[in-house]
Amino acid sequence: MFHNKLKQQLMDQTQATAFGVFIGFPSTQMVEMAAYNGFDVVVIDNEHGLLSTENIEHMVIAAEHAGVTSIVRVVSSESGEILKAMDRGAHGVHVPQVDTKEEAQQVVNAIKYPPVGNRGAAFSMRAARYGAVPIKDYLIHANEETLACIHIESKKALDNIEEIISVSGIDMVYIGPTDLSVSLGYEGSIDHPELLKAIDSIQETARKYDVKVGIHTKDSEGARLRKEWGADYVCLTVTSLLNQSFSGYIQNAKEASGEKNNFK
Repeated sequence: MFHNKLKQQLMDQTQATAFGVFIGFPSTQMVEMAAYNGFDVVVIDNEHGLLSTENIEHMVIAAEHAGVTSIVRVVSSESGEILKAMDRGAHGVHVPQVDTKEEAQQVVNAIKYPPVGNRGAAFSMRAARYGAVPIKDYLIHANEETLACIHIESKKALDNIEEIISVSGIDMVYIGPTDLSVSLGYEGSIDHPELLKAIDSIQETARKYDVKVGIHTKDSEGARLRKEWGADYVCLTVTSLLNQSFSGYIQNAKEASGEKNNFK
């Protein structure tokens, strides 16, 4: 049965910040490359991505073979959406737009089996090794290892932050600065002083309830700054990495250096 390295890292106070990458197009190869280059987590993005259920399962399998934690960003807190991801063998879910205590509880209920939640039990699926492991052992193990990460990215969520974070079973809140900025009326500015205050307040509330804090960024400098800020978990989107790499390469390649025969 699977071992959730991200959850272990988050719960170990001596461990460093975990780093992840969102991948929203079907590519087992991209999952492997992220793992082999040192990412701790691959977030398989089924909210904004173009992924089938089969794509998700294949990417989860690739993550397991490459030794990296797989988390699926689902479309919503609807239990059927979460169940589909968990049954593929994902180690947890990112759930966007969680605005109320009731929605946060719905997430926990969908991820965890009774008596913690009410996840539907089917042991013929991949997460339970197709029924090849003792059912009781699997149920206990799955409840211990699965990770519930909810997104805080709206004014409504900010207004309800204390109630949301107080829900037992929420492992981590994930801050989406761009969505939150738009919702607060700052037109997507992620450096607006009031937005930064709001982000700090989320972190402060999470710490009070011993809930971990993740945040989205757009580049390595942003990731470094958020690590210094105290984030337990920092992610960016793979397209950000690719665009930066493409742009940097072509700009450097087209520059006239004036040097000759300095081949690399």
